Amino acid sequence: MFKYLLKKEFTLIFRDLHALLVLFVMPVIFILIMSLALKNSYSNSVDTPLKVAITSSKNNKSIKTMIESINENNFFDANFLKVKDNKEILYKENYDFIIDIQRNYIERIKLNDKNFKVSIYTKPDSSLQKIEILKKVISSASTKLILEDLMLAQKIDTKNVLDFESKIQNSYIYKKDGFEVKPTSVQQSVPAWLVFSMFFILIPISNTFINEKAFGTIDRIRSINVSLFPILLGKIVPYYFINQVQVVFMILVGMYIVPLLGGDSLVIQGSIPLIFLVSSAVSFASISFALLIANIAKTTEEATTIGGVSNIILAAIGGIMVPKFVMPKFMQDFSEYSPMSWGLESFLEVFVRGGSFNDISTYVYNMITFAIICLLLAYILLKKRR
Repeated sequence: MFKYLLKKEFTLIFRDLHALLVLFVMPVIFILIMSLALKNSYSNSVDTPLKVAITSSKNNKSIKTMIESINENNFFDANFLKVKDNKEILYKENYDFIIDIQRNYIERIKLNDKNFKVSIYTKPDSSLQKIEILKKVISSASTKLILEDLMLAQKIDTKNVLDFESKIQNSYIYKKDGFEVKPTSVQQSVPAWLVFSMFFILIPISNTFINEKAFGTIDRIRSINVSLFPILLGKIVPYYFINQVQVVFMILVGMYIVPLLGGDSLVIQGSIPLIFLVSSAVSFASISFALLIANIAKTTEEATTIGGVSNIILAAIGGIMVPKFVMPKFMQDFSEYSPMSWGLESFLEVFVRGGSFNDISTYVYNMITFAIICLLLAYILLKKRR
């Protein structure tokens, strides 16, 4: 009897083409968009540097040195402009920043002039982080010039001292020896939207389950002495298979499609068994949650609304839509209560950090516990309906 329940479910799945499009096309679009949109956040360069206008009464040596120092930073493109209307520079000539600095600023710094200041002008929607980076670059350039004059006066070789920044190198430490994966936007986007898409299995499950309740299909199956457990299990197995196909498909998109559009390629060096374990736990959690919503809702519209809103909220607080590292501390702590966060962190541990089972065990146990609770509640509601 169980094989006929499975056959029925697979038949219904492949008839619902709209739901299959949501499960596969929607996350692919999100992966492509977010991988390309966040590319510069993980890179040491940008495709379009921020335009910086240096305005002063004269383009002397110190101003030219300031421009050279700013242009050494990959995120900025500085040019000297004669003093003109700031609004015109920002909105007509499309500059991102204006630095208004006096041509003798080095001398005024040396004299400890309390009235001396450097003015930065920008548009109201500019990132505060970018403004702070520009401030640090300006400060570093000024300090470099002053130190250079001081060391020349003391007959000290300035070459090695002033080039100290180039000697500072960053290295990543992974949890697994021999594991080397460069952090990229696609390493974040693929696991994030993969988890999101797996939870959207709710749409086809709720559609078929609610229709079966409405048409009396479940009652007819029960009338031939089939218990509720095989009925629920018959829902889990086919959709678990669909979820695993999603995992393979999204990983292949990250590896081969994203690079074709100019993004980074997804590199998989983590344990394949651990990836399978995480995908299985996420699948179990998402299917059980979908069955719970399908038993709470009375119509497919109601299930789609409740499930869709729930998934979006869980994704928003779980680091799917916004990476956790840009969230404030209290939001990062709050995200630990989202099942999607458990799935995402598990994938990131395996994909990016080279983690072992011990690193993901808590997340896996949380997802399994969440799934069991949802499944028991769905079973109780379905039995109560009888």
